[in-house]
Amino acid sequence: MEAFRLIRSALLLIAVLGLPSATLAAEEPPPASAKEEPPPEEAPEDPALDRFRTPFEVLNERMIGVASRPVRFDWRKKRLGIGLIGSQLLELNNFSSARFGGFVRRPLGGFMGELAITRVLTWGSASTDKLALTPYRQSGRPSRIELDLNVGYPLAEGVATARPGFLPATELVFSASAGLRYAYYPGALSGATFGQVAKALIAPSLSAKELENLERKLPPGMQIDEGRYNLLTGLGLDVYFQTGGFLSPRAMIALPITGSDLGLWWELTFSAGWMF
Repeated sequence: MEAFRLIRSALLLIAVLGLPSATLAAEEPPPASAKEEPPPEEAPEDPALDRFRTPFEVLNERMIGVASRPVRFDWRKKRLGIGLIGSQLLELNNFSSARFGGFVRRPLGGFMGELAITRVLTWGSASTDKLALTPYRQSGRPSRIELDLNVGYPLAEGVATARPGFLPATELVFSASAGLRYAYYPGALSGATFGQVAKALIAPSLSAKELENLERKLPPGMQIDEGRYNLLTGLGLDVYFQTGGFLSPRAMIALPITGSDLGLWWELTFSAGWMF
């Protein structure tokens, strides 16, 4: 009997030790924090927002953003610019002409408008002195005052690092330019009546009175070009510094559509100024 009790005790101990841990864990009640919480109730949709909703397929076909453009100097946000201008005229004759003056410019949305007034000095050469000894003459324009109205449209722009390295980074703006030019010849209307002056100032060509007065002031070998207006077009580059200063080289060509006898001629311009 004693041996039987020992065997039964040993079998009971083996049975207790052999129970799987999962069974014991299952018998323990789960902690309160482990209980699953019911999902939150969804707020009811507002039908007033339906007209503002757009399907994803439609949004996927739209432009939903614009990449930013690096800008070193934002000339579009400036009010006014002033500066000095100088030009060399390359007309199809043996006379030389140079322009010096000042200008103001102002951003006009995506355009750049410019108003300039210049003094043009014209002089002859050894060829024109020899030409004056013959019956032949070359078309040209004597010294005068010119008023320019120009507009530029940017074709490309961006930030550039200058060399040598001590120069600051700049904003480069490459633009297409067009301009209308008006020429005034001092003393050309001497002795004219008020009506003749008013008519001549807006006429596309020089009047007989102006031609008569200017005949005595022409350089040797010149036949005056009677056109009063010029239409020019070309390309220019504006180099803006962060401080507000700028440099602007530009090349323009005059279109022969204003009654001028000079045909196509070129103008090389360099200006410098400051934007405020």
